[in-house]
Amino acid sequence: MASLTLRQQMLRTLVVWATLLACMMLFGPDKVPVVALILPFVGVYIALYNLWKLASMVRARYLVANGEWEPRRKLGMALCVSVVLLLVLQSLGQLTVRDIGTVVAIVVLGYLYLTRSRFTVSKQ
Repeated sequence: MASLTLRQQMLRTLVVWATLLACMMLFGPDKVPVVALILPFVGVYIALYNLWKLASMVRARYLVANGEWEPRRKLGMALCVSVVLLLVLQSLGQLTVRDIGTVVAIVVLGYLYLTRSRFTVSKQ
């Protein structure tokens, strides 16, 4: 897949957020099947990750001297998943300070583990 330009990523992010907002305004949680209650959390993850990519592209274009864009894909995914996990806990009424610390520790350790390990397939 070809890399997106800043304008294309901005448009994609705007469309994703607008779609998420429209869906959350149109469909009430009391009127949808229980299985469909997962979809807003998936939408929030997609919207946050698109925002992460947009912020990375803006950073590369305007704040980095050489203008190279090296996306921190794993870090963005880990942060977006942790935010969604905290939102899930909050929506269930189970979010405490202890949970926040646990989620942060899991994300930090998981990110460090994934960035240090190399997953390669050996040819035999």
